[in-house]
Amino acid sequence: MPPKYFLLDDQTSFVTRLKYRWVDHRKPVPTFPIHAQVETVSGCNANCIFCPNRKTALKVPIGEKMDPALFKKIVDELLDGGVQRLSPYLNNEPLLDDTLPERIAYITTRKQKGQYTKINSNGSLLTETMAKGLLDSGLDRLNFSVHGIEPEPYERVMGQKLDRVLRNIDRFLELKRAGHYKKPRVRVSMLVTAILEPQLPRIREYWGARGVKINLNQLENRGGHQGIVSNTIAAHPLERFDWCDRMFEQVFIAWTGQMILCCADWEQSTVMGDLRTDSIREIWNGRKYYALRRRFLDGKVKGMLCENCTKDSVGGDEDE
Repeated sequence: MPPKYFLLDDQTSFVTRLKYRWVDHRKPVPTFPIHAQVETVSGCNANCIFCPNRKTALKVPIGEKMDPALFKKIVDELLDGGVQRLSPYLNNEPLLDDTLPERIAYITTRKQKGQYTKINSNGSLLTETMAKGLLDSGLDRLNFSVHGIEPEPYERVMGQKLDRVLRNIDRFLELKRAGHYKKPRVRVSMLVTAILEPQLPRIREYWGARGVKINLNQLENRGGHQGIVSNTIAAHPLERFDWCDRMFEQVFIAWTGQMILCCADWEQSTVMGDLRTDSIREIWNGRKYYALRRRFLDGKVKGMLCENCTKDSVGGDEDE
């Protein structure tokens, strides 16, 4: 995939810009992010073999919440700035935050046409109270990360009990039907691995019977993180990213208010700024972002987080 964006700077001539737009079909980097992930609580209760959670050198507490005033400040700027997708989670399990329904409800009262909310959850903490709260919150999309349908390999991959997760999701679907809720749209997502592939016929049958679409996503090596296995469980060879739009389209905000470069930056090695003191727009259009985007577009990624990123050579589903 060719680059989708170009930088507007003094070195880019008018003719070059025309070529970028009409020949290369590139767009200028937007002056405000299109998508955002905002971590409202730290940590995750799962221990997936393909995820750096619990394997980072950075000591991440479990269950530390983002300050409510900071959350509203961030949400207000994102929505006023025109962000399209606002996801109140990042490198965490969002249901660890018992105030999540209230936070999503706040977004619901503020968002405009074309803006929507989405979370990914492993489903293990989906209690009756949380389920009802999410249904009432106005959440637009809910993806459950369920990596398999057979108990032993599932528990080996995710470190969770499959039967509890399946019961929780079934109950959520039952409550949604009984309450005639139109939202959230529910999907089950999973990474395609050598462990998962043999289960796909059963997976499709199980979720199809419940009217739930599945999304098969590409396995990544999370920026080359040393604490996980990737090549050993890959269903297909892993290859370097030929293009990535994350630093051109999305912001990633940790529970502390720090903006990091990418969702793959589990060690928070590249902090772009701090929203306790600065605005999203200032950081997004600042010198640090510009310099990293320039390096990426020029192919000079040595020393960047991007240097070691690989993904499954077979593409995943689009989560439309």
